[in-house]
Amino acid sequence: MKKILLLFFILTIKFNFAQDKGQSDLEKILGKAQEMLSNVDLPDLKKNKDYFILLTSDPMSNPSAAIMSINTASEALKQGHNVVFFAAGDGVQILMKDVISKLHTVTSLGGNSNNISKRAEKLLTEFSENGGIIHVSEGSILTFGVNQDNSSETLIVLNDINWSYPKELIEVSSKADIVFSY
Repeated sequence: MKKILLLFFILTIKFNFAQDKGQSDLEKILGKAQEMLSNVDLPDLKKNKDYFILLTSDPMSNPSAAIMSINTASEALKQGHNVVFFAAGDGVQILMKDVISKLHTVTSLGGNSNNISKRAEKLLTEFSENGGIIHVSEGSILTFGVNQDNSSETLIVLNDINWSYPKELIEVSSKADIVFSY
């Protein structure tokens, strides 16, 4: 498409040069370029996007998925995008204090220290404090004995958790420009 547009541009300029000797060559080129570009709709690449990040993997069996989902959500938010982090299935465990604090025991990421566990919790907490939206599958987390009434005893401290079901999963994810699933 770009080659066709360029060819059209060059042919138009040559044709117009032959017809109009009153303007300098540079004026003619600039005028035609401006005319052609004014008719092209370019996407706004700086526009904020809506990201949807889904974690369904068990953090203790697949710590890389858990860590990548948190880092991706955090980075997208830092770049100014709208971000929803949705934990469902086994992925809900990442929000549990006793799971996220032991993440370092199942991966060598972070240098075999508890740094990766601390970083994951810090990023999730900052994500919730800085406008990131967190959803947790209420049905999934209930299988681990956690509900809205006892969640403060079991889950890490987050600003706001949306207790959701598949209906919300579909509604929220269908509005996203970009979806990541871990």
